Amino acid sequence: MAGQSDYLPPGLPHNRAKWPQEYQLKEHYDMRAAALIRQLFEKRIPRGSVIEQIGMTPDTYREFFRERLNYWRGVMEQ
Repeated sequence: MAGQSDYLPPGLPHNRAKWPQEYQLKEHYDMRAAALIRQLFEKRIPRGSVIEQIGMTPDTYREFFRERLNYWRGVMEQ
């Protein structure tokens, strides 16, 4: 992700500890999605592991997590 991401507002401080918790969690789920898709493409985990992780994600962030999984899948397919 070069530059500003599409899910974080502009103007956040560089120190992530000063971000509101909502944005810290979104970044966490984005990085988790990127790692899972990378592992899936490298055939280090089965697809069921990704589905299991979706199920373990809290309802409030599940849709966001799915969107980020799809985003990173698209990046890997390019």
